[in-house]
Amino acid sequence: MKISAILLFICVMVFNGFSQEIKLPEEQITGEDIRFEKTRLFPFPVPQFNIIIPELRKPVKNDEIYRSGEGYLSLFLGSNTTFGNTLYYHSSDNKEAGYHLNIGNIISEGTRDNNQRKKVEIDFQRIVACNELSLKLISGDMELPGPEGHPFSNIQRSFFSFHTDYTSMKSHYITPSIKQHLYIIDNRDINFTTLNFSLDRNYSTWETGIERYDVFNNDFSSTSFYQSIYKIQDNLSLGGTLKIIERYGVRFLPSFRYNLSEYITLKISGTYQIPDLYKDILSEEYKEITNYNFAPEEEYRVSIAFHKRFKDGYIYLDISPSYRDNFYGWADIDKNGLFEPYPQNYWQTAINLELQYSLADCIKWFLKGEKRFISEDLDYYPEETLNTGLILKYGPFSFSPYISYTGERRFSGKKSGSVPVVNAEILFQKGTSMEWGVSVYNITDREYSIVPGYPAEGINLMSFIKIFF
Repeated sequence: MKISAILLFICVMVFNGFSQEIKLPEEQITGEDIRFEKTRLFPFPVPQFNIIIPELRKPVKNDEIYRSGEGYLSLFLGSNTTFGNTLYYHSSDNKEAGYHLNIGNIISEGTRDNNQRKKVEIDFQRIVACNELSLKLISGDMELPGPEGHPFSNIQRSFFSFHTDYTSMKSHYITPSIKQHLYIIDNRDINFTTLNFSLDRNYSTWETGIERYDVFNNDFSSTSFYQSIYKIQDNLSLGGTLKIIERYGVRFLPSFRYNLSEYITLKISGTYQIPDLYKDILSEEYKEITNYNFAPEEEYRVSIAFHKRFKDGYIYLDISPSYRDNFYGWADIDKNGLFEPYPQNYWQTAINLELQYSLADCIKWFLKGEKRFISEDLDYYPEETLNTGLILKYGPFSFSPYISYTGERRFSGKKSGSVPVVNAEILFQKGTSMEWGVSVYNITDREYSIVPGYPAEGINLMSFIKIFF
């Protein structure tokens, strides 16, 4: 079932919308790290190392969010002949039921020869009182320019991704769910599936599930089974998971959480899973996956976190020692100009700090940084990152200068220097009917490499207009 990006492109044009959903910024816990997630205002080009974009809110009041028939149409243009548009529609009869739909596309000529990109994205979510359903489809293609000095010629990667997630909540005690993620990429059909059953009784929760990883073209599969139990009482949550992965054996994964006070939390946790690395090569031109038989990633972590909201801001501090086995970095192992995943084993202590503080009624300062103390030299990952800037609001205008800093990195024993990148955004809101914005990335036109042989983009200008209906 291979769907070409061209057909999807035509379908989207019929609906008069190209998109990557631009959601409101939100604070959440994601994956293995605590991150203050900010959806990028401009989805292309892709900034490196999770650059944080300042908080730019959609101009609607809270009591209008569930208004039936809310949506917008947006168009954005930028450097390197980059353009796209977004059609978003949300409908809800009440706060317990509704749906939203995004249809969109983005096209760019890229920064080098043989560097054009196209992507179509369709996202649908439906929530009713007894079930939740989400569908997400991404399709497109990118040209692979290769490293400087040894460029590729007319190499193109087509990709297709289809994700579904369904949860039934008809019973107050038993909650079944199924998740599936299909990739068609680099002449391979790959699928991840999880079937989970949760039983919630009083202060205890039981979970059992099956995970399946299939590479259909190579007749390869791996099956996992897990059984979990959690006991929750007052400030204490205690439990664990017994999990077996085909070919790799059984692990016990502890789960402990204790609120030492209103602001301090102690956690102990473990993870053991076949990683989904295919999502990384949907947008990054310097990566490839040639070996599909991945050993499971395994981590055991102790974390103590301090978190507090106060009148003028918010602080979050997390200190987390952990051991990681088979965590995958990226390196050009076969020296063909593309980076492949490779496993690394190491101890680390990570310190994460997040701050938001209102310096005045119209000025907010934000900071998010991470420092990693690692037991050995690692390729690809920096030991420190820092994002900080200001949000200045005056009437309908918002101005946000910010800096993204990435520390030194190592590649096959060689070091690349630290990189500070200066950016700025301005946003104008006209009531609840229109938004207009301009963003400038890498204002100083700093030269640096994403990875060796792949130069990062220089100064880049993007502009958009969004009309609400």
